[in-house]
Amino acid sequence: MTIGKEWKLILLFTLPIMAGSFLQQLYNTVDGIVVGQFIGEDAFAGVGTCMPLTFLFLSFAMGLSTGVGIVVSQYFGARRHDELAEAVNTSLFLLGGVGLALSVIAFAITPFLLKTFLTTPANILPYAITYFRIYSLGLVFQFIYNAISFALRGLGDSKATLYFLIVTVVLNAILTVLFVLVFRWGVAGSAIATVLAQVVCASVSYIYLRKRFTFDTKAKTFNWKMCRHILRFGIPSAIQQTIVSFGNTAMQRLINGFGEATIAAVSAGVRINMMMFVPIMGFQSGLANFTGQNIGAGNIDRVKKGLRQTLIMALGLSALLCVLTYTFAPAIVSMFNITGDALARSIQMVRFFSMVFSGFSIYMVIGGVLQGAGDVIFQTIATLSALATRIALGYLGVHFGFLGYEASWVTNPIGWGVALLIVVIRFFTGGWKNKAIVTRSTDDIEEIACEPDEEPAAAVPPEQ
Repeated sequence: MTIGKEWKLILLFTLPIMAGSFLQQLYNTVDGIVVGQFIGEDAFAGVGTCMPLTFLFLSFAMGLSTGVGIVVSQYFGARRHDELAEAVNTSLFLLGGVGLALSVIAFAITPFLLKTFLTTPANILPYAITYFRIYSLGLVFQFIYNAISFALRGLGDSKATLYFLIVTVVLNAILTVLFVLVFRWGVAGSAIATVLAQVVCASVSYIYLRKRFTFDTKAKTFNWKMCRHILRFGIPSAIQQTIVSFGNTAMQRLINGFGEATIAAVSAGVRINMMMFVPIMGFQSGLANFTGQNIGAGNIDRVKKGLRQTLIMALGLSALLCVLTYTFAPAIVSMFNITGDALARSIQMVRFFSMVFSGFSIYMVIGGVLQGAGDVIFQTIATLSALATRIALGYLGVHFGFLGYEASWVTNPIGWGVALLIVVIRFFTGGWKNKAIVTRSTDDIEEIACEPDEEPAAAVPPEQ
């Protein structure tokens, strides 16, 4: 991605990511539709109340994997192939071990999380506990897949993960229908289908990684140096994502206080809104990998040009999605088999998001440059500021009576505005340019062994 038309490279790299992320959301949506249509609204609400928890662990996996993507893309851009092999292999050991530990922990504390922490209503609690306990068994495979996925993206291969997800989504849909409609396993069948699909996805992606990219056998061991690099970038992102997830859990607790109708409404609305988020998060990921490789190659001007072109593409696509979502919101929400107040509130939520979505698009795209450059601290500050704003306004609004059930979504654009201000200031002050761990020059390749806040020696020339 260091040579050629910037917009074309970013778009072609991003399209498979978008398609793959869309498929991931689709299989969550299919689960919701099957549960809502064939088990009932209480079961749908029970599974829906688990969403903040499933997002919590997925976010932690993606946060650590962000470190994998940054390290791999920068070593790849700098043509440091020996270290590149060590980085990929170390990421598999690291993410696999963390995933295994969290699978055990999540399974053990599921009742506490749902009953005490989320205060899930009693009539939907059994559905929630059954679903999440089974779901937690697949966390280790989820972590392994994310490590492989981000490594492949860092290597410039975004198409492979799309193929893996196509197989996974089709398999999940078939198994969900089989287990729920034919075997009558209820929400347990939906969860088992998801876990089996994750096992297949992780296995197939690992086989592809080994066959497609042949790494030196001596690199097939855990390397502490690479682990430190991955954790240097991954831990801030993981903390960021985890705190965001806890924030979403806090908002879910607020939502639960308004009863089953609001829980079902938000569960459907979130699934639909995530479909809108998919292309924008794809552009962020594509621009992050573009930035990482070009930072490694020392091409700062090319990064800036890529940002401008990505913003144009993202805003154009956002406008189209907003029009379509606003227009067809009633028909889409009705697919989840919710009625009455739940249906009306979910339509209200979806249409509200369609009117404010452009702010999220701008924030995410600029954040992609900071992420790819390895400037994860400011990216974390921006995200946590948005979250803090949202939670504070939500709880204060409900407590003082100027907001009701809609507090879970009307606070989002205000948080996005705060985050956007932070990333814009950081981008134009230029501190992100000096965060690379490696850089490539004409005569030699030099590793930058510095802490995040230190000034690197012989790094990308500052343009402040």
